[in-house]
Amino acid sequence: MMLIKRIAVALALWFTAGMTPLKAETTLLFNVFVPRSNNFHEVTAQWAEEVKAATNGEVTIQFTAGNMAPPPEQLEAVKSGVFDIAFIANIFLKNKAPLLQATMLPWLVDKSENASIALWRVYKKHIEPKAPFPDAHLLTLFHWEGGQLASITDTKINDIKELKSRKMWALPGPPADLLKTLGMSPVATPAVQVGEMVSRKIVSGYMGIAPEIARDFKAGPYTKTITWFPRSVTSTSFSVFMNQEKWNTLSDKNKEAIMSVSGEHFAAMAGAASNKEMQAALDEMKKNGVEIVPANPDFYKKMQAAAQPQFDAMRKEGERLGVNVDAMLEDFIKESESIK
Repeated sequence: MMLIKRIAVALALWFTAGMTPLKAETTLLFNVFVPRSNNFHEVTAQWAEEVKAATNGEVTIQFTAGNMAPPPEQLEAVKSGVFDIAFIANIFLKNKAPLLQATMLPWLVDKSENASIALWRVYKKHIEPKAPFPDAHLLTLFHWEGGQLASITDTKINDIKELKSRKMWALPGPPADLLKTLGMSPVATPAVQVGEMVSRKIVSGYMGIAPEIARDFKAGPYTKTITWFPRSVTSTSFSVFMNQEKWNTLSDKNKEAIMSVSGEHFAAMAGAASNKEMQAALDEMKKNGVEIVPANPDFYKKMQAAAQPQFDAMRKEGERLGVNVDAMLEDFIKESESIK
């Protein structure tokens, strides 16, 4: 019996010596709340592969089978551990991260990829030192393509008088506020309802959503013309973030590896995907007879002037937090224009 025990111990030691130590693996759960048809799923799948490669398989990203929290509650769900990673439209962080509203103001974004990279850069330079992202580790920021102005009648909208003669639907936030400054009373509802508003002729135009959003929410077939401004009426920005406690458990090596494929890199991927989707939707609308009308310079100038109260309010918010908003937005434009 003693001999058998000795043999068993020897065999165990022999097998143990020949085994390669297992890597410590971490699995992170990512909740992507948009429908599966949205191109952001492809972006996050690519990013997950890059994280796995960068960490030599020590960190893997899995995705929830379906959305596990309402869009406005993504940050709270990550903080409470419902899932580890999520993204949120920054309009839902107005109180928690007010300066992330700045680049969504009118007439700032011309291309989502450039704007996404520029947003990450100005966040690191201007916002993070004074008002960092709240209660979670920020992985990246990005912009979707910006919204324009559309008519669902045969008459295009390319001057203030014509615009003010209309009952307009507008995306809540900067677009709706812009029309209110002009003395109008827009119908402001979530974007998902724009198709209903135009199909029932409750409004005769809409403002603030990009072509792919108009297509996806059934406003495309009713659109006759789109007035195209040099920079968009607004462009929604997003934050991608991770549970802080979970982040803290990672090794420094893996933190560095994850951020090497996040930050500006992730921002560029997300912005480029949005631009590609916008171009496809715009081409489809053109084939269906939608006319793209360049904005009249005088009209654009007056619309820019109407946005000034929003910029004044953002400057005051910056002063409260110790951030020069004018310098930040100047850098945002410069960075956007410098990216080829």
